[in-house]
Amino acid sequence: MKTRLPITFLLLVAAGVSYGQDIPLFSQKLTNSFLYNPAMAGQSSSSLTLSHRTNYAGVQGAPVDNFLSFQTPISNGRFGFGVNALQDRVNVLDNNFASAAFAYHLQLNSLNRLSMGVGAEYNMTKLNDLSLVSDDNILQRYSTGGNKADFSFGLVYETRLFRAGLAANRLSSGLFQSKDTQTISNYYTAFVQGTLPVRGGADLLEPYVNFRKFSASNTTLDLGIYYTYDSKLVAGVAMRNGSTYSGTVGFHFTKNIMAGYSREMNLGSVGGFVGSTNEITFRFDFSQKETPKKFNNDYRSSLSYRRKTLNTSGVKKTAGGHTPKQLSKAQKRVAAFSPNRRYQNVSKLSSGRKKSYSKKRAPARRKPGRRR
Repeated sequence: MKTRLPITFLLLVAAGVSYGQDIPLFSQKLTNSFLYNPAMAGQSSSSLTLSHRTNYAGVQGAPVDNFLSFQTPISNGRFGFGVNALQDRVNVLDNNFASAAFAYHLQLNSLNRLSMGVGAEYNMTKLNDLSLVSDDNILQRYSTGGNKADFSFGLVYETRLFRAGLAANRLSSGLFQSKDTQTISNYYTAFVQGTLPVRGGADLLEPYVNFRKFSASNTTLDLGIYYTYDSKLVAGVAMRNGSTYSGTVGFHFTKNIMAGYSREMNLGSVGGFVGSTNEITFRFDFSQKETPKKFNNDYRSSLSYRRKTLNTSGVKKTAGGHTPKQLSKAQKRVAAFSPNRRYQNVSKLSSGRKKSYSKKRAPARRKPGRRR
């Protein structure tokens, strides 16, 4: 049985509006992450993502989120572009927004890259039923208009095995509006993620840490780990603020189509009546990701180099780093063109059979003798 509206309002609307957590916290890493950091746009292959999230199944009027996202690299990955559209309904509060992100990816060398991104968004926030709201401050805040444009900035540094990023979101709200008049809130994010090859690069192990600060008293810390098997099956677990736990399973039906499901449970003091949170994601990749390919190529190259090293490690080498056999072959090649080759004992190698010529014997001369 679901908890009725007044409790929902106190838990969700009061907490969400007062502390500004009006951006949903998706459980899956399958969701395009440039929603929180514009520098992430276009870092991987072009993709289209659709997500649906129902929060707190045991609460009537709980938040329902619909999310649509598209990203693509531009100019051979030198730039990235992405767009987001989000519909977030929290009881009597509707929050719809669209955003766009543009990123510049600076390739420092073959393994390191620095990305810088800017994002712009437009928010449309309104109250559906004013009769259910008794707080004058909230009524005053949204009666003057909840539509607002804002911008964000982000940085990401990545290597083949490591990625870290920082972002400041909705800077206009944080710089030019007070907390009492904000309809949307500024927030800050930071993350660290590892990408570790397993089984020669065929599988990937990805631990991560996400930190988000919405206000001085409202911060979230996510710890999680994902495992990708053979570029087809994805499984992961995560923990948020020590009380909310989630599990995720994703599967590649084809090279380009993927679907994922997450279930989130609150094991804290309110977990008994708020229920679970469910999230479904569909993603279409226009081109396969290059990360497993890179690790596979690196692994094959290292094996090939190792074989060559093992084959020559036990051979005694002369000055100059050449084996006696190599020097002998080189001497024969030089001797073949030497003007003094007739004085050198160099035998020409021939794959064919040598012809033998038999000399005809001249008839023996008879010694002059006496005739009988």
